[in-house]
Amino acid sequence: MKRTLLVLSSIACLVLMSAGSASAAKPVMQKGGDTVVDLHFPAGTVCSFPVDVHQELKVNFITFVDADGNPTRSIATGKIQDWETNTNTGETEFHSISGPSFFDATGALVWGTGSWSGVQLQDGTWVRTHGLIRFDADLLIETVRGNVESLCGTLA
Repeated sequence: MKRTLLVLSSIACLVLMSAGSASAAKPVMQKGGDTVVDLHFPAGTVCSFPVDVHQELKVNFITFVDADGNPTRSIATGKIQDWETNTNTGETEFHSISGPSFFDATGALVWGTGSWSGVQLQDGTWVRTHGLIRFDADLLIETVRGNVESLCGTLA
């Protein structure tokens, strides 16, 4: 009897060890280098006055994949430092955009957390947010659980 149990448990261990991971492969990691982005928005595109945006970024992506290597979801982490300037007045505001960002299997942005700046509500208003942000298919803010303030209002 003991011998039968030993053989059965040995077979069970071999089957379990050879099975491996049932539903996922190792995530794919992409480390970003330091990037600088400078944007200019003429009056009427974001605010009623012209806005310059300077960003310094270092963002990393982790893409989770299934057993066949197909993406299931992704997360972006890292730093984004953001300076927004009303070029008429010279008023500049600094924001550390903390993220992270979460993407679905197609790579579409689905939601984010922390501080964000320069994102749009569904009515077209440009805002800064802090909290849990859900985006629609057009990358517009669907809901925010947290704080929302007008980007243009703080720079006016």
